[in-house]
Amino acid sequence: GETMSDSIDTTLFVAGGSTPRSIVKRAEVVAPVAEVFAAWASSEGWLRTYSMANPGARANIELLIGGRYEWLFDGKVGSNGCQILSYIPDRMLSFSWNAPPTQPESRAKRTWVVVEFDALEGDRTVVTLTHLGFGDGAHWDETYAYFENAWDIVLDRKTQALEGS
Repeated sequence: GETMSDSIDTTLFVAGGSTPRSIVKRAEVVAPVAEVFAAWASSEGWLRTYSMANPGARANIELLIGGRYEWLFDGKVGSNGCQILSYIPDRMLSFSWNAPPTQPESRAKRTWVVVEFDALEGDRTVVTLTHLGFGDGAHWDETYAYFENAWDIVLDRKTQALEGS
């Protein structure tokens, strides 16, 4: 497909500094690290681990800085306009992220997510997801609460798909 990397619009980010409000989630997956990384870092891998739950899902993931990082849950709407910020193959992936359409004020801005992959013996992988950059105010509190729950669901779904259950 067409590969397009855009510059990253830093004006969309509302938080910074050394203590941004964040959410941290961990999951241990019985699957090799390359497979787990691919489940996050490629359109095919994302679909393999998400389309069971969402049959119409699509993804636009371009593994390059500024490349698209879009999970489209119904084939159209999801993390539209989000981008890869950095990556180390099989070790780390970071991307900009937006709020769901039901939260338009937060959705107009960006947070960021860092997913770390640690290989363990026996083809097991620890995934550590850190979601940072939430702003202040009631609508950001709502967004934070949403993702505090949503990332558990995402990690569970991906783990089950990768483990073949």
